[in-house]
Amino acid sequence: VGERQRVEILKALYRDARILILDEPTAVLTPQEAEALFATLRKATALGLSVIFISHKLHEVMAIADRCLVLRHGRVVGEVNTQATDKAQLAALMVGGELTLPKAEARIAGPVLMELQAVSTPDKGAAPGLKAVSLALHAGQITGLAGVSGNGQAALADLLSGLALPASGSLSLNGAPVTHWSPRLAVAKGVGRIPEDRHHTGSIADFDLTENALLEAYRTPRFSRRGWMNWPAARAFAEGIIAAYDVRCPGPSTRIRLLSGGNMQKLILGRALAPGPQIILANQPVRGLDVGAIAYVQSQLIAARDRGASILLISEDLDEIMGLSDVIHVMSQGRLSPAFPRGTITAPEVGLWMAGQGFDGSRHAA
Repeated sequence: VGERQRVEILKALYRDARILILDEPTAVLTPQEAEALFATLRKATALGLSVIFISHKLHEVMAIADRCLVLRHGRVVGEVNTQATDKAQLAALMVGGELTLPKAEARIAGPVLMELQAVSTPDKGAAPGLKAVSLALHAGQITGLAGVSGNGQAALADLLSGLALPASGSLSLNGAPVTHWSPRLAVAKGVGRIPEDRHHTGSIADFDLTENALLEAYRTPRFSRRGWMNWPAARAFAEGIIAAYDVRCPGPSTRIRLLSGGNMQKLILGRALAPGPQIILANQPVRGLDVGAIAYVQSQLIAARDRGASILLISEDLDEIMGLSDVIHVMSQGRLSPAFPRGTITAPEVGLWMAGQGFDGSRHAA
């Protein structure tokens, strides 16, 4: 992908383009590919090309930009020279006030709550399945899963949430093997899910907030009895999530498609955390959110971990993985790296694993 991006830039130069617009260009790049892209952009600007670099990653903006414009609610709220500012000031401009980003202090792992042993699943077209993946999720621990998009993360998330079954290998919960696995059983066993795509798999656009809040709980005795819904209880449940997670909306009867991305994600987060799950599958939980919403979602995940939950954090944002995870795995072409406890692996080393190095037993392997 990184090479294709550089080819596109060269094509733009060949066509004598004077302005190049890049929107989140590093989303599917390894750290090494991102740095190579930056080197290409620096050469392009030295030749007189004007580059508009759109990103929510503050460290990238500081590294590549000469001048920075900050947008909030569709308006320019600040313009600064990057040499005369820092990430804290940019974050404050983005949210309209001082922002403290959450930090996850390292914790001692509790017992294993969910475990995969040599699990494989079939490929789905160009998307790789799992290749003999072994993974242990411990209580009170955030397990970070890094990797370039499309390298088996979706297959792993589907398996753990009950949407897929292993072709070989075993899945166990609290030490007991699981054979008849399904989304309904996963919910019943205390698995909370924050889906990768909040629009297509995390919500139903024309349902209101009450209905969306119940998507994974509508069969429970609290909300349903003999096929009849208890709508007053359902509405109270949605109102509780709206209040507890600061979902900005007119009320629980609002259609979810009318919410901003951040508020939609807060409702999905509240829906996942409200039952007090033992295991939380957080797949790209802050994708497309502003820095304020990112800080809020991450702080809630840390709080859930501190209460004893096990969290699998799947993210393409390496800063998020390095900052929140107690232990880090890397996925490449359906293969899973060894577990790296916090502080035992650097971002460049993670990037090498993301590119597939290390799986061959080279010196980058743990």
